[in-house]
Amino acid sequence: MNKKKLIPLAALGAAIAALAVVLILLNRTQSEEEETGIPLCTLDSASVTAIRYTDAAGDEPAEVALSKTDAGWVLDSDPELPVDQTKAETIASNLTGLTALRELGENADVDAMGFETPSYTFELTAGDETWNLTVGDKNPMTDTWYVRTAGDGPVFTVELADISGISKTPRQLYSAQSITDLAVDDVTVMTVSTGSGELSFEQKDGTWTLADDPDYTLDQSTVKKMANTICNLTTQWTVTSPGADELYGLDAPNAVVTLVGTAGSVQCSFGGLTDADDTVCYLRSSGAPNVVYEVSAENLSAFAYDKTSLAGATPETAASEDVVAEYPVGGADDFADAQ
Repeated sequence: MNKKKLIPLAALGAAIAALAVVLILLNRTQSEEEETGIPLCTLDSASVTAIRYTDAAGDEPAEVALSKTDAGWVLDSDPELPVDQTKAETIASNLTGLTALRELGENADVDAMGFETPSYTFELTAGDETWNLTVGDKNPMTDTWYVRTAGDGPVFTVELADISGISKTPRQLYSAQSITDLAVDDVTVMTVSTGSGELSFEQKDGTWTLADDPDYTLDQSTVKKMANTICNLTTQWTVTSPGADELYGLDAPNAVVTLVGTAGSVQCSFGGLTDADDTVCYLRSSGAPNVVYEVSAENLSAFAYDKTSLAGATPETAASEDVVAEYPVGGADDFADAQ
């Protein structure tokens, strides 16, 4: 091959290699800029001891204040309410790690960006330091929020998702509570009292029997489901300073269930439905007698049985179709009517 022809090819190869290096460096620089953005907060999330925010943009307007105590994060308006510590820490982490896409210039029309009636406001406190963020309107063209950290400071743009998911209502911050630590296999005695009367069960070696009629054949899966319902029961809310029992239907409970096991006991009284949601009912537990819980009303269906409807198949009828009586489950009122 002619050497004169090899020289241009070699030069072309070198140029392509150099261009590839430049592209790699440009892509790396752009990636780093996208990852870092413009930091908006100088506080460290671990040092944050107070969080305040208002949310006027969500479906449920909220004004929330959280403080970090020796026992963890608490809601200032209701210090006894169980707060999900991970969610509270995440709020602090998201705010301290917040970055802007860009800073707008001095010619930005600040008066038209919604800062007079903010969508959100955030405040973090760490020792003697306080950091604030005001979030104005959305820019629908760029899918960003207008934000500023001081009343007369520069305006930045932040991605919608980076702001919209930060604030939580008290119910969203709630930490669900387990009613008992008892495991269903450790339960030895269960008593269920409803409008149909009272049934007492005993469990031995995994088999349930009626205390007053041990030879009666029970539907084992249904009885076990009763015990399992209490053992796995979790709360949706806690009324930390409840009023009189009649306010929650606990003066005449729809069902009272008592479990006794090798590791202790628990009694649960199911009250009426909540005014706000007819799929939720009130409950009082002997494990926390000074509060009233809100739980799913569906739990009541596990106890909508009497002795006859709990009858299990005998050996002679095992091959026939099983018939299990089902009570309508539409809430506490329907449950009571079915008794």
